[in-house]
Amino acid sequence: MDTETLARSFSVPDFVVFGLLIFISVAIGVFFALRDKKHNTTENYFLGDRKLSSLPVGLSFVVSFQSSILILGFPAEAYAYGLQYAMQCVGVICGYLLAALIVVPIFHPLKVTSVYEYYFLRYKTNSVRYVAVTLGVIHYTFYMGIVMYGTALALESVAKLPMWSSILIFSTSSIIYTSIGGFKAVIWTDVFQSLVMLVGILAVLIKTTTSAGGMSNVLIFSKARLNFFNFDPDPTLRHTFWTLVIGAPSQFLHLAITQAGIQRINSTPSIGTARKIFYIAAPIYSLTWILVMIQGLGIFAYFSNKGCDPLASGQVENLNQIIPFTILELFHDYPGLPGLFIAALAAASLSTISSGLSSLSAVTYEDFIKVFLKGISDEKGANISKAVVVIYGLISVGFAFLLSNVEGPLGQIMASFMGAITGPELGLFLTSVFFRRARAKAVNVSTFIGICLVLWMIIGQNFSASIPKTPYLPLGPTDQCPISETYNISNVFDYLNQTFVNISTTISNVTPSLNQTASTAHTARTGLETFYSISYMYFHLIGCILVIFLSVIISLFTQPEFPEPVSDKTVLPFSIFVPPCLKSNYDLDSDSSDIQERESMIQMKHAGGHSNKNV
Repeated sequence: MDTETLARSFSVPDFVVFGLLIFISVAIGVFFALRDKKHNTTENYFLGDRKLSSLPVGLSFVVSFQSSILILGFPAEAYAYGLQYAMQCVGVICGYLLAALIVVPIFHPLKVTSVYEYYFLRYKTNSVRYVAVTLGVIHYTFYMGIVMYGTALALESVAKLPMWSSILIFSTSSIIYTSIGGFKAVIWTDVFQSLVMLVGILAVLIKTTTSAGGMSNVLIFSKARLNFFNFDPDPTLRHTFWTLVIGAPSQFLHLAITQAGIQRINSTPSIGTARKIFYIAAPIYSLTWILVMIQGLGIFAYFSNKGCDPLASGQVENLNQIIPFTILELFHDYPGLPGLFIAALAAASLSTISSGLSSLSAVTYEDFIKVFLKGISDEKGANISKAVVVIYGLISVGFAFLLSNVEGPLGQIMASFMGAITGPELGLFLTSVFFRRARAKAVNVSTFIGICLVLWMIIGQNFSASIPKTPYLPLGPTDQCPISETYNISNVFDYLNQTFVNISTTISNVTPSLNQTASTAHTARTGLETFYSISYMYFHLIGCILVIFLSVIISLFTQPEFPEPVSDKTVLPFSIFVPPCLKSNYDLDSDSSDIQERESMIQMKHAGGHSNKNV
């Protein structure tokens, strides 16, 4: 991109709009810090005294798991590959409904602060607990670094802000309002940031649609991108109906068992309120997803109507730059609107970072500090937790700077590496909940094997030269592009060659006879190449299923003659999947009201897990 042009386009009003987002976010943290100054307890700091309502928590749940990927990546996905990715919304809804059915009735009655306390209550040993907490801390710390880096990269492209300054702005503001305001500040800044995101998304969607000549023109120009349904069962295809609908639910169910998810579940006063979080989050997340995908089609139609596709002409070298490039082209006559887009991008990232900091602080306090420092006062614990937020923020900043100094697709590879953790982690949880005979050593070994297998698949897919990358759909015309340094004859030949390949690929996907030929070509692959070619959408599910299978097998073969009893509060029967009209005498809420057992478990939890089985 022409950096000087972009810098001129990002004006003073844009910086003012962006600055207001940061200021209001920090002000919310200061407000809750002052309001709750005399109520400085860990329960208030981590869970808002368990009195929050479902609507703000549901909105917070949505934006906590959205970042610059949603604002930049999803429209770019639709621009290059079409609307097929929107089918994953089915997975969002299924995953969140499963969370309301499985996760809420396990965690809410236990009243835990850290998700990993559950594993001590389930196995009565800290070995599984610390396997899970290690995975969670690594995942969140690296992920926050990636989010900081991705957002700073966009700001550097659009506003010409040095990357180091952007990273410091995001980290400092999120550390301040999270550390001083606690969980309530995180929730209400998320609500504010969700509104900013929605306004920014709608502004871009409306402007791109009208600039393309209306929705009818968008549909005409994007006809090849309206590829919702592809029922090809081939698991090596990047996206099909099956890879998206079958592969996605486990990914979104996993969000509920993260520390950020459990804090939101347990910040509500009842099981019914906690379930409403997911009933609210599912449609809102899906709607946001679809809006940004349609935004990508609008951008493609706009440039097609203009006769100058920036990706095909070489004006944009990286697909992820297409959205900032478009914003500055469309809104250069509207001071403040480019800043609104950047504010929406920043809002998505700040919500992720603040949730991560709050989660890591809660985990560190509950799973380490309280375990090893007996008798610590509640007020002192809250103060220590605030310091922990700052420490994790600085660690994430370090990772962000590390990424900024490395060439190549390290961010993408590292994000995939983090994804290898979440599938096995979900398998560990489901095994613990539904298989009473599961043993600690069995699930630990199985989780390690699951992580290694998925990592092997990811590395093979990303580094094997024999695995072809999925080409873009045919890009737009370039005949009306002005001749400049970013547009030359070599770009034209590159574009024509890419278009030829894309057209061939598109025809082979819709013509049955050519599909058979493609299937024959697939059989020519070696077994290992086929293994590496499995769609990345299945990686999470494969890791989850493998851990469940191995855990069950190993546990059965190593079961002692007299296994230790398992509390009914830490497991669920399979009858929860039976519709209420077909079952009787089973009520999750009443089953969760066994106060005596729950209190004894809470006492064991507060003992800090000083079992002689500690690892």
